[in-house]
Amino acid sequence: MHFFNRLFLFFFALPLFSLAQSNYKPGYVVTTQGDTVRGYINYKQWDQNPTKITFKANLESGDTKTFSVKNSSAFAVSGYENYRSYTVSVSQDLIDIEKVKQQLDTTTIADTVFLRICTTGKYLTVFSYTDKIKDHFYYLEAGATQPVELGYHAYMNEENSGIQYVTTYRLQLGNLVRKLNTNSTDKIIREVFIADYKEADLIKIAEDINGPSSLKFSQPSLGGTRWFVGVGAAVNQLKFDGTGNPFPNSTSSNSISPKITAGLDFFANKNVQRFFIRLEYSFQMNKYKISSNDNSGFVPSNNTFNFTQYNNSLTPQIILNLYNKESVKVFIGAGVSVNLSAYNHYQTVTTFPGTFEPAIYNNKYPELSGFWASFPLSAGVSFSKKIEVNFHYIPASSLTNYNSFSGAVTSYQFGINYLFGK
Repeated sequence: MHFFNRLFLFFFALPLFSLAQSNYKPGYVVTTQGDTVRGYINYKQWDQNPTKITFKANLESGDTKTFSVKNSSAFAVSGYENYRSYTVSVSQDLIDIEKVKQQLDTTTIADTVFLRICTTGKYLTVFSYTDKIKDHFYYLEAGATQPVELGYHAYMNEENSGIQYVTTYRLQLGNLVRKLNTNSTDKIIREVFIADYKEADLIKIAEDINGPSSLKFSQPSLGGTRWFVGVGAAVNQLKFDGTGNPFPNSTSSNSISPKITAGLDFFANKNVQRFFIRLEYSFQMNKYKISSNDNSGFVPSNNTFNFTQYNNSLTPQIILNLYNKESVKVFIGAGVSVNLSAYNHYQTVTTFPGTFEPAIYNNKYPELSGFWASFPLSAGVSFSKKIEVNFHYIPASSLTNYNSFSGAVTSYQFGINYLFGK
């Protein structure tokens, strides 16, 4: 198995050479002098609004420039996200139910940040801003220069020992609707007072206010999914060990079998695809044979154990693309497999060579688990978002539940998947 160990180490180590890889997309930057510079922006999976970006004039160039709110007023990753810099008031209270304070906290600080444009139109623009505290949303009326935060607070109500939410944003939006006096004022007002403090709800209200002039700059959700199917091969090594080992002089048994897979990938950001959750189903049929000679007794004996395993595996995994280009992605991953196995009618047969002693048949011994867990590590490469080549290493996982010995399987798996979607 040394060959497979080296092969896995190669696949697993390959992405580590790519940790500094970037993901440049076409875009532009507007400087504080008002100049628009077109080129490519390193588009990352931003969990919070970026404080700075890396820019290059062309993909072949090794020269990069950093832009922040100090030297740029706006930037856009074409087809993905648009940002403008403003100095705004940022609320500081937490709304996490486990961290809310005992009293209402309306503290704010002034900060210059990049706000992401959610939607804009004739009357109103809505922005989002996410920092380490929470999600914030802002609105900017047409003709105004200063975005205003849509208020949303939470505190612990001592009277009923519950959390009290202060939905100031509904009052703010309601006043805006009445001020603009649109043809659908009553309808929009009803929407406002059931709206949650979420991007999708706020975009819907802004679009209703702006009417046909409304432009959506970003989707409410960047999440996405992708199906895949695949085939492969598995080399499994079964070895018994321990003080009570019924096969003390045996060597390991190797099983080479085909494998079929299917599953679903869940992306936090389908545009970047830096990391994702994979749920994979696989099926294998494995055949094993263990033999052991025992010459320690008065009569030499030979123990033989044959069985066929039909294994269904469901594996949630975390996958990280360390090299993340449109055409090529190199990844590593780890997960937990829940295995459901069925077995043929198996038994240990003890014979006594050179004697007339009858063979002893010990049915369903050693007993094999129908439900067991394993912990796979994976690495691989995908090409053009369609073809994926992967390699899995699964450390020794026990198929038995005895205290004095165990029969454990180590697995090396190779596969090719076809990826549906983009």
